[in-house]
Amino acid sequence: MSRSQTAPTVHVGKAWRLILSDLGLSPQTVLRRAGLPNGVLDGDGTRITLDAFYTLWDTLNDEANDPTLALRLGQVASAELFDPALFAAICSPDMNTAARRLGEFKRLVGAFSLDVDVESTVTTIRHSCKFRPDVPLIMGLAELVFLVSFIRRATRHNVQPVSVEVPAFAPMDAAYEAWFGCPVTLGTNTAITLAAADARRPFLTHDDLMWEFFAPSLRRRMEDAKRGETMRTRVEHALNELLPSGRTQIEDVARELAVSKRSLQRRLAEEGTSWLEVLNLCGARLARHYLGSTNLSVDEVSFLLGFEDPNSLFRAFHRWTGTTPEAWRADARA
Repeated sequence: MSRSQTAPTVHVGKAWRLILSDLGLSPQTVLRRAGLPNGVLDGDGTRITLDAFYTLWDTLNDEANDPTLALRLGQVASAELFDPALFAAICSPDMNTAARRLGEFKRLVGAFSLDVDVESTVTTIRHSCKFRPDVPLIMGLAELVFLVSFIRRATRHNVQPVSVEVPAFAPMDAAYEAWFGCPVTLGTNTAITLAAADARRPFLTHDDLMWEFFAPSLRRRMEDAKRGETMRTRVEHALNELLPSGRTQIEDVARELAVSKRSLQRRLAEEGTSWLEVLNLCGARLARHYLGSTNLSVDEVSFLLGFEDPNSLFRAFHRWTGTTPEAWRADARA
């Protein structure tokens, strides 16, 4: 199987027609500027590459020219925009359960995921991409708006997060802090943190009978998606999670995916790639993300990517890009 056949794709269709209609934008103009054919949204829609999907979001942001676009999208078009297992979530007993159900579904059926970290005093929900270290700017912010709007509707309580974190390149506007009811901080994640009491606040929409009704079909959809996922895709997803913790060995990924090292290597070879190729691809993506979107030093980036010393990162980065980390960062910021 060729690399193009294993490249991740994203479905676009009805949801995008609704978004563009709500915003009063011309689909033809947006698609043309994004370099996509006019018929891509017709009928049931189609799948486009992940890179094209990011470009589509950037184009939407440029065309809308509205600093509060994410607020509008997250509140008005949330169901159509994100298409998660909303029934499974809305009938959950609380936000901790709802976020986990949404996260499990997203991880298996799409290119994006929700990672939920429940602690004794707070719950943090992070929106991320399985294949890239960044998420589309407006999509990520709108997802956070959606999550807060969702918990407010389900609890009928004006829940205010403890904190909201967005990437350093996100536009800041007082309207976001006023709506969230908390500071919006700049960082490397797209995440909200809720007080434990709010994350456990009972949903007035809680309905176990509804969950039992929808659960079987939801599980079938997730299993179908899981069976259709390539080994390269699964390895990339695992590496995006493991690299920042320094777990860079093939044995670490094989253990995470519950397969043997030999099976992992064989499956990758059948798909026309190799362990080292996928490892280098993910390492290069994360390195460029840290250098371009954070103020971390090269030594710190080296540590986060699991290199033994900065010189090892220097050699690897030069092999990936043909330049040094410092030169690449300077060019990117210029």
